[in-house]
Amino acid sequence: MQHDASTPGKPGVDLLDIDRLAGELVPVRRLRVREGLAIALAMMAICGLAIGFGLGVRGDVANGVPHWMFIARSATLLGLGTAAAAAALSSASPSIGGARRTFWTWTLAIASVFPLGAIGVWIGDVRSLDDARRFLDPQYGMQCLRMSALCAAFIGTAMTVWMKRGAPVSPNRSGWLVGLASGSLGAAAYSISCSENVVMYIGTWYTLAIAGCAIAGRLIVPRVLRW
Repeated sequence: MQHDASTPGKPGVDLLDIDRLAGELVPVRRLRVREGLAIALAMMAICGLAIGFGLGVRGDVANGVPHWMFIARSATLLGLGTAAAAAALSSASPSIGGARRTFWTWTLAIASVFPLGAIGVWIGDVRSLDDARRFLDPQYGMQCLRMSALCAAFIGTAMTVWMKRGAPVSPNRSGWLVGLASGSLGAAAYSISCSENVVMYIGTWYTLAIAGCAIAGRLIVPRVLRW
């Protein structure tokens, strides 16, 4: 008796049609960290342009002679944001090596000069509430927090959407890094409009903005990545 080869479960029939299954496979494009990083930096540039048009550009930058403090602040924020973003985006591709995953700690150590300097000014020069207000300029500082956080929200969202295409190995760590990166890049975008050159102001308000974004990233991003 001859068996029907088209009937599953009978001799001569392969229950798993490998050829058919293979034919249905669609190649998946490999995630490249530089592409995700380009997206994050592009979002920062867009935010910077929007702030420049909306709030204006610092006078020294507009005149082509930026103050050294602006250069130091912007370079530090950009370096920290880029390094943290590379580390966060790398976590979406577990096969990628670890060099870029730890470099952000060095840039964070360099960036800590500003909050440490602010603490030094608090201890050495602030003698009254009026002194604190003079150094901090609370009304302008709150604008720094709002605009940096707004820019960070756009940058962090773009990074998180990109990372969902991969397989982050540690969502909690990724959340911290996305928050740190987006906060730093968001502050860098706002920096083009910020006219302050005082270490206490920079070390206080910018640190608060970045720290707040890092905490928000830790609370929000892991849930999105797991969902």
